[in-house]
Amino acid sequence: MEPGAIVGNDYLVQYRNISSKLKKRFLRKPNVAEASEEFGQLARELSEGEAWAQAGLCCVAVAKCEQTLVNPTTEVSAITQAARYFLKAEVVNHHLHCPSFNEHLMTAISCYQHAVQLYTEHKKPALAASLAVELGQALRSLGRPSEALTHLRLAADLQVDSPLHHLTCLGYIASCKIELGDLHGALTEFTKMTNVIEQHGGQPLTGAYKDILARCEISLLLILLTLQPLPQHTKPPHAQLLEKYSWTMPDTQQTDVWHDDAELIVLLQSLVLACQGRDTHALTTLSQHLTPLLSAEHLHLLHILVTEMNRT
Repeated sequence: MEPGAIVGNDYLVQYRNISSKLKKRFLRKPNVAEASEEFGQLARELSEGEAWAQAGLCCVAVAKCEQTLVNPTTEVSAITQAARYFLKAEVVNHHLHCPSFNEHLMTAISCYQHAVQLYTEHKKPALAASLAVELGQALRSLGRPSEALTHLRLAADLQVDSPLHHLTCLGYIASCKIELGDLHGALTEFTKMTNVIEQHGGQPLTGAYKDILARCEISLLLILLTLQPLPQHTKPPHAQLLEKYSWTMPDTQQTDVWHDDAELIVLLQSLVLACQGRDTHALTTLSQHLTPLLSAEHLHLLHILVTEMNRT
C-alpha cells in the first residue's frame, strides 16, 4: 500500500462507519466484537501506510471495544500497540524537526500509563515494568531524561523482587542522572546498585553481578574524583573504593577488584594518583590510554572529570 493511501477522508469515513456499529438501536445490540475486528484491520492498513497517529487512534478504539467485551488481555495488547504507534508518530516528527505541541507524545505516555496500570491490576509486575522501561528509554532517546526518570523509578519499584531486573532499572536511572548533570544523584544510584549486589549477588560474584559491579565501581570512582568530597563527608564505602585504587594499597588487598583487565586497573590507579596530585598533564595522557578501554558512559564521566580538573 502506498504511504497515506487511506489517510484523510477515506480514513475518516471508514472510522465513522465502524463507529456507527457501536450505536445502540431499538431492539438491536451493537456488534462490539465485529467493530473491534474492523478497527484492528483499519489500524493495520494505516500502519502499513505509515499513518502512525491514525493507526494509534484505531488501536485505542479496539481497546475500548475489548474493555466492553471484558477481554483484559486483548485490551492491554491494543492499548500498548496504540502507545507504540503514537510514539512512532512523535519520533518521526522529532527526526523531521516538525513544529508541534507534542500531542502524539502526550497521548503515547497516556496509553503507556494505562497499559502499565492494567498489568499492575492483573498482578503482572514484570510486564508493567517492561513497558515503563520502554517508555522511559524512549523519552531518553527524545532528549527528555528528566521525564524518563518517573517511569524508570516506577519500573525499578515494580522489579524490586527481581534483583537483576531491579539493577538494570537502577542503572538506567543513574544514566539519566548523568545526562542531567546530577553527579550527586548518580552517585546515590550507583551506591544503591552496589548494595543490591552485596545483598543478592552471593560470593564469589560471577556473571552479570560481577559485570554490573565493575561498571558501578568505575562510575563511582570517576564521580568521586570529580566531586572530591571532603573526608568528613565521604561515606565509608566510597572512602574504601578510593583506597582500593590507591597506589599505597598493598597488592594482597586487591583481590576484590572486579575488572579482568589488568591494564585498566593500573590506569585507574594512575588516574587516582594524578587527581590527588592535580597533575592535569598526566590526566590528559591517561585519558588517551583509557579511551579504548571504557564504555561511552564512562568516557563521558572521564571527560567531565578532566574538564573539572582543568577548570580548577
